[in-house]
Amino acid sequence: MSIFNHFRHLNLTPDQENAVKELELFLHSPAKIFMLKGYAGSGKTTLLKGFIAYLNTMNTKYQLMAPTGRAAKVINQKTGFLSTTIHKGIYSFHDLQEIEHSEDENDVSFLYHYKIRNNPEAHNSILIVDEASMVSDVLSQGEFFRFGSGQLLRDLIAYGRNQDPATTGKIIFLGDPAQLPPVGMRFSPALDAQYLNKTYNLTVSQAEMKEVKRQDANNGILTAATKIRKCLTSGYFNDFDLRKNDKDIFNPSYHEYLETYKAQPNQKIIICYKNETALDLNLTIRKDKHGDHLPIQPSDTVIIGGNNYRLGIMNGEFAVVSEASPSVESRDIAFYVKGGKTKQVKLSWRNVSLVFPDENDQSKTITGFMLENYLYGDNYLTPEEQRALYIDFKHRHPKLKKGTKEFEEAIINDKYFNCIMLKFGYAVTCHKAQGGEWPNAFVFWDRGIQKKFNFLESEHEPSGKTNSDFYRWAYTAITRASKQLFCINPPHFSSFSGMTFIGANVQQAFNELTGQTNTNAEIDMENILPELKKFGLSDAPLTIQDHFIQRWHYLRQHYIDIASWQKVGYEVRYVFKREGQTAAFKYWMNGENIFKSNFQNLPAQTNSTELFELIAKILNNPAPVTVRRNNTAGILTQIQFDMELEEKKPFLKTLLDAITNALSGDETIANIQHIQYKERYTIEKKGQSCVIDFEYNGDGFFGRVLPLEKNVTALNCLQK
Repeated sequence: MSIFNHFRHLNLTPDQENAVKELELFLHSPAKIFMLKGYAGSGKTTLLKGFIAYLNTMNTKYQLMAPTGRAAKVINQKTGFLSTTIHKGIYSFHDLQEIEHSEDENDVSFLYHYKIRNNPEAHNSILIVDEASMVSDVLSQGEFFRFGSGQLLRDLIAYGRNQDPATTGKIIFLGDPAQLPPVGMRFSPALDAQYLNKTYNLTVSQAEMKEVKRQDANNGILTAATKIRKCLTSGYFNDFDLRKNDKDIFNPSYHEYLETYKAQPNQKIIICYKNETALDLNLTIRKDKHGDHLPIQPSDTVIIGGNNYRLGIMNGEFAVVSEASPSVESRDIAFYVKGGKTKQVKLSWRNVSLVFPDENDQSKTITGFMLENYLYGDNYLTPEEQRALYIDFKHRHPKLKKGTKEFEEAIINDKYFNCIMLKFGYAVTCHKAQGGEWPNAFVFWDRGIQKKFNFLESEHEPSGKTNSDFYRWAYTAITRASKQLFCINPPHFSSFSGMTFIGANVQQAFNELTGQTNTNAEIDMENILPELKKFGLSDAPLTIQDHFIQRWHYLRQHYIDIASWQKVGYEVRYVFKREGQTAAFKYWMNGENIFKSNFQNLPAQTNSTELFELIAKILNNPAPVTVRRNNTAGILTQIQFDMELEEKKPFLKTLLDAITNALSGDETIANIQHIQYKERYTIEKKGQSCVIDFEYNGDGFFGRVLPLEKNVTALNCLQK
């Protein structure tokens, strides 16, 4: 049975169709790893649902997993298939071993680890890992109890035995490469083919889906996310716009946000960058909820901040407090530090009961001691607090000797040492929210700002935000919203921010001052078409045609003809001729068919240095040439923007959209020329036309806007 039978009811995008094809090829190939990269709105989950249905039809065994409980729950709800956390899927919670041991009885620097499960179906099953951008391959530091090697990706591959040549099992990593990488890493290793091949010697197949599904094309959140994603993949961080559309994107002020937040009846989350911001927002919400700054209360929403093996709860899980003791249990722990000084740490615990939703929305309740130090502190325990917890355990069990079975059992089951690390869960950092999805997401823009900047109300500057780190954080944050996105005072800047219009009269005065001329020429396409056909250029990209036409037009005025034209890779070679003299020029262009301004002599085909120097002088600073292409048989009559160019330079498509939207009914774009660091537009209105250059710099920000002729009848559309 073909895999496509499970997608007959869908109108697959070309990206989806290619991904399905590549998945089917992968199942029958020797490759062990497949990476399916899918950006927001591209239909990755739809594809996963059909793929799993296909595996069930073929009786192929698989495990569906995600890095966090919430991510597993989301994929379960969207596909209808059972999903678990990676930890639950690959580790044995009952097999604990000591892996490091210190002779110092008061030293906490020793570890226990839970072993990787034996996978009896490694030879003929598939591990499917969703939200793979979150899978880390760095050592988990600061954990007394550790899973496996402490490197999740390494343990996944070990569990699947994918490095064993005799094993036929495979892993499929699905994820969004535009999202945040794991904490402590600059990239997502499970979505990096080169890393997997170099580090684990694994052959990788892959497919990528960028195109937003047609039914989601009018979704404002996906539209904004796609623009941010294109900036990430193109490397131009010059366009950021999350202004309200009053449909699914809203901009409540800081003074309004709390009432707006409370008015949302469905699930909601607040996302920020800094732990300090999250704590402030959590305290504000709790004061409004409880009427005062009270200790943790029943009905409080919390998020787990560290794995707890004794209770079976994991970092990043959300819960609701069902009971909380009104009193705390505190102890002052003193110990020696370097230099013979004494350090004292106060530890405080409170007994709580928490209700958790599991992957299938079934509730589970756990009871234990939470550590108040962590609740109001940083997002980690200090080394002194970690040591104090261990010394407190030792004080309460003075007869136990480290390294014995009795010591191991006591420390595993100790409710104070294995206390619950939790934070309030109304507002969380973006890393904590990653993998989850909420109908309503409120985003506070405290990333990429200077110290003491009032990000809640002051106008943002682009400084600190025109980089991949900020865009990746923003993309991850806003895609947590499935229905409504509330951005409180978001930054706003565009490639147009520094655009300056310089009118034709100003240019003329400047030219008179400097002695320059800038006369624009118009050529009817019918007059040049025979020359284009002669050299096989009638179907060439417009930038190549325009480059040829400009040289043909200005050189023929000096009785110089084009004798030959040839394209070799990214080089274009001309041979010009006048009587018996020849001069050969070599130009370069990039993958977008945009020419560089420099050129080089080809001595083998040049017999006149004098002619070469004359042509170089003529073409050194040529005036623009407007080609009237409309209604010419055999020539493209409407402006179409190349998708590849849009991916490489998305701000050029933004310019086209802005100009198109500004045109009145009788104004049309007759031509676009993509020239290095400028876009040249020809706009027509009732038989008249104007040519305008839009210059931009290497970072994709537009600068000068220059009309290239005095006839600017159609130019008013650009000044609206």
